[in-house]
Amino acid sequence: MEVSLNWIKKYVDLSGSSEGGADDDPQALSKALTSLGLEVEGMRILGAVPGVVSAEVLECGRHPEADKLSVCSVTDGTETYPVVCGASNVAKGQKVLLAKVGAELPSRKPGEAGLKIKKAKLRGQESHGMICAEDEVGLGESHEGILVLDPSTPVGLPMDRIPGLGDVVFELNVTPNRPDALNHIGVARELAAFRRKPLRYPESSLREEGADIASLIGIELDDILGCPLYVGRVIQGVKVGPSPDWLVKALKSIGKRSINNVVDLTNYVLLEVGQPTHAFDLNKINGRKVIIRRGRDGEKLRTLDDVERTITAEDMLIADSKGPMVLAGVMGGKESEVNESTTDIFLETAYFNPSVVRRQGRRHGLSSDSSYRFERGVDPLNTAWVSDYLAGLIAKVCGGKVAKGRLEKASPEHQLAPRIVYVRPARAEKILGMAIGEEESVRRLESIGLKRVEAAQVHGQEALAFAIPGFRGDLEREADLIEEIARLGDYNNIPVILPSLPLGYQALPPVENLARTLRHHLRDAGLNETLNLRFSSRKALAKLGLAPEDPRGAYVPLRNPLSEEWEILPTTTLPALLNAAAYNQNNQERNIRFFEIAKSFYHRPGERSERAPGVMEEEMLYIVLSGEWPDRRPWSGDSTAAPVEFHHLKGLLENLLAAAGIKARMAFPGSENYLHPVESGSILADLAPPVSGSEVLYGAGRASGWQKAARIGGFGILHPRVQSHFDLRGQILVAEISLSGLLAAVPGDKKFSAFGHFSTVSRDLNLVVDDSRSHGEILAQMPVSRIPILQEVRLNSVYRGTGVPAGKKALHYSFIYRHAEKTLTDEEVNKAQEKLNQELAKDPGIVFK
Repeated sequence: MEVSLNWIKKYVDLSGSSEGGADDDPQALSKALTSLGLEVEGMRILGAVPGVVSAEVLECGRHPEADKLSVCSVTDGTETYPVVCGASNVAKGQKVLLAKVGAELPSRKPGEAGLKIKKAKLRGQESHGMICAEDEVGLGESHEGILVLDPSTPVGLPMDRIPGLGDVVFELNVTPNRPDALNHIGVARELAAFRRKPLRYPESSLREEGADIASLIGIELDDILGCPLYVGRVIQGVKVGPSPDWLVKALKSIGKRSINNVVDLTNYVLLEVGQPTHAFDLNKINGRKVIIRRGRDGEKLRTLDDVERTITAEDMLIADSKGPMVLAGVMGGKESEVNESTTDIFLETAYFNPSVVRRQGRRHGLSSDSSYRFERGVDPLNTAWVSDYLAGLIAKVCGGKVAKGRLEKASPEHQLAPRIVYVRPARAEKILGMAIGEEESVRRLESIGLKRVEAAQVHGQEALAFAIPGFRGDLEREADLIEEIARLGDYNNIPVILPSLPLGYQALPPVENLARTLRHHLRDAGLNETLNLRFSSRKALAKLGLAPEDPRGAYVPLRNPLSEEWEILPTTTLPALLNAAAYNQNNQERNIRFFEIAKSFYHRPGERSERAPGVMEEEMLYIVLSGEWPDRRPWSGDSTAAPVEFHHLKGLLENLLAAAGIKARMAFPGSENYLHPVESGSILADLAPPVSGSEVLYGAGRASGWQKAARIGGFGILHPRVQSHFDLRGQILVAEISLSGLLAAVPGDKKFSAFGHFSTVSRDLNLVVDDSRSHGEILAQMPVSRIPILQEVRLNSVYRGTGVPAGKKALHYSFIYRHAEKTLTDEEVNKAQEKLNQELAKDPGIVFK
């Protein structure tokens, strides 16, 4: 956005020295604006051509050899120069701009060199300089004659010192949260606060002398969501025509062309105070009623850029009884525009919903100065004042009479009272790391328009209360006011002090400590950690086929999703991991070994409405495996890779739980709908009472007392139906475990075992069992805990085939014995083995071979 220094000076006096010793020097102001957060991206200095000075025409006569030339005698106060001039408007006594010999005028065409002034002889007459037109010194585009200065202008002044002639235009990068700085008063307010100068606001010259407005026009507000506030005024008997020089010059200074006096004034007020307005030809409003409504599919509107646009039901319009007149907040319509034949004006000043204006601007590929400001938010508390101010300006510049009264329509929810925000001076000093003082903090905040209202206690500390003006919608909480205090004092003045960081041991939070343990173990096992975006979609969740009562169906929707793919907070990260696995498979990566520790988000139990306020978070561990897995089974004969199977995942989880010191057990099959009905399992653990209240557990919460065999996770082969939904190939294994469940689980017994100094003794045993029986079931029959010298039970092989009955399998076990303090004898080992065999023999399904 461009702002003019001359324009800014109308509202704040920047001349003379300030507290920082700077004045209105452009470089100093550029530095000040950047320090305030309004980054200066560029700066154009107008009216500063070296060698061009103010001068007076002492004599002016016709050239004896040319009718269209004049021979002038011009003085700069110290010397008099003969100058031949070709302008028709040159005359004796004028104050003009004189380019002296040696001056180089700027080029009027890009890429061309400028004109260097030399002594010359034109038709026999000496010419030692040049009297300049505005386009020759970069002040405008007119070449109709020389530029005549104000008669009171002193002679001999360099061009950049001539009052009202030169200007500096700053190009500012205004961040989206600072719409208050998208106008000259907003920038002037910042500089006034920074320089400790008073701010001068423009005064309204409104005089209501016309008919009663209610007899001239009516307003109907149907779309209160899109337009919370709409204000209208009428000016009768205006004369539309060219704008006065001051208005043309003000707009031209920042690159805006003049259209006519009425339109120029609406643009002027937009650039001055930041409030977009729109002027209608009152006599072109059908039915004399302005209707703010949503569009109807198929309606047509020809906008001011002469493009016919097709309206949809999502568009917000300003319409009359016949049809659309304006695409609200974006661009006006051709049929109701103000032109030379206009005599009566309806003036619109409104507050439009930023998101509505933004969406319809993008929908139609339209952007304007008005929509740019509406999208970021204009001052909702200043609408009526702007309407009065602009109506007074139009009546003053264009003639006519302002109708009595103004029409206002507002939604019941529209807040006309300023927001109150508290700030604690002690808190501000602690955050900023420097002493500021209550009085200085108040001065800084009041200098940008905040009003101190009352004192209060916040968290046991004295706090100051401020009413926030409507143009600072970004100030919502204490931290915002502390930032303003720092900004207005110049961030560069905050002392650089190294923080005191006393060294000492501080334990990690339990959940972080557990997460680190799990990460280290899984990485050591060859898995790769992933990091997915923390958003998901209803479609992705539906692919898992969760049961209706599953708490993972209680998703939390986003209010403004970026797309349908990212419309909810994830209740499970499994869909994202499965999509990642499919992506890898499609890129010829067969071996998938993923894990991720991520948060899941749920509505509180029983609050599944999309408007439910309660949201719970739960840390979860997810694992996805596919492809080949290093096969280290002793009976495999080698260590080559083999397709990953259910027992690989089961063994990985058993080792993981052991590494984390969790006392848990597994139950088969599992209960998850998205897992294989047979090759799946659940992880069960006894849960101790939580430390504080209720903890999340699979989104359902849990009681505060002991829980026996609570389900804290599930694992297994992905169901073929779900696998097809994600376009996955081969066998896919997944696991989902609650970290809060692991933390709450009763820890396993931790006993120190010294390294053995004595040799081990082994005994082998062959058993034949039903093919359906698992190793875990057989192990449970062994009295391991009652045989102290039994150090390890190792399953060496599983055999099915010749010599083994159908439906049976042979298990070959090795039992390792060791005593911590002596060498075992055969008798001691045989006695222990016999005790174990007797226990196994009690099971009729176990046959010794």
